[in-house]
Amino acid sequence: MRRRGIILGGAGAAAAAGLGAWAWLNAHKKPPVVTTPPPPPPAVPIEPEVAPVLTPEPELPLSSVRPQLIANPLEWESPQAALVRGAGLPWRKTILQESVTPERWLAVRALTEPGFGARSGAGVLVSDAVLRAHIGERPLKDGPVVFAVRGARPPRPSNGFAQEYSLAIIPPDHLNFCCTIGVWDPINQEVSAYAASTVPNRTAIVSSALGVQPANMLLPGIFDYTPGSHSNYKKYGFDFAIVGALRQNGVGGGAGALPALRATTPTGMQGASVDKTMDDNIHCAETPLLEPFDRFSSEGCMVVAGRYTPEEGHSGPWARFLRDARFQDRSQVTVILVNSTALPVG
Repeated sequence: MRRRGIILGGAGAAAAAGLGAWAWLNAHKKPPVVTTPPPPPPAVPIEPEVAPVLTPEPELPLSSVRPQLIANPLEWESPQAALVRGAGLPWRKTILQESVTPERWLAVRALTEPGFGARSGAGVLVSDAVLRAHIGERPLKDGPVVFAVRGARPPRPSNGFAQEYSLAIIPPDHLNFCCTIGVWDPINQEVSAYAASTVPNRTAIVSSALGVQPANMLLPGIFDYTPGSHSNYKKYGFDFAIVGALRQNGVGGGAGALPALRATTPTGMQGASVDKTMDDNIHCAETPLLEPFDRFSSEGCMVVAGRYTPEEGHSGPWARFLRDARFQDRSQVTVILVNSTALPVG
């Protein structure tokens, strides 16, 4: 028994020693080195490819700087209001934008000669009898006759055939429709009358005085015009001409060179020189070359309120004027131009 106890005691001591060694090794054992990889750099967001936004060039209207036909050509517009309306609108002839500055355009004066101002507001009569008395023995071409009264406005923009009309005298200011162009039917002894202009616009007057392009004002008289078309605006981006116009010169002849006043001062037709013109026609007032501040397009042509484009056809008073005049199949048309001051009061 004693011996067994000794043996067991020795074994217990050995086991205790083994446990102590294991504990010491564990206590002094170095922990394994764990290497933590550095965090990845933040991802750079990839911007999606966006196509560049192109601002389209503004499209110019087909027939003028205005998208719509002038609603009422007899509605009066002050020069100051016209400048505001035209601000920022595109110029057809960029050379004019540099020379026809607002202050020059504003300085153009109304036509005072011959006595428009003194008789302003009075009425003048136009009728078959009045026109016959005016032309005397002058022979007329077959068909309706076109007449133009400078410095007198009709009662409405469009006035169909009637026995007579009373027109209000007003000095042409080279901005508003201050004239009348109509048709005289000698067979039925009737006349029609439409809002019109027989003077150059303000832009043309200023540019003529500065030597950019001439501006004419046809002197009163009786002429023979030729039915045809007015101009081709292809070089300005408009591939059409105004059909149905009356040409001063055209196929089969025409009126030839006619005396006219040419603007030489930027303030109006006062003091204008006498010259001759070859290509001053009769056409609609709104054309592709209507510049921003103006209400009618004319460097010397006589114009009836309205417009023409291939898409729209003829519109405004101009369309009715053409129906009255009946130019089809006619080689020449008699045209009468008279100052309102030369007509009888009525």
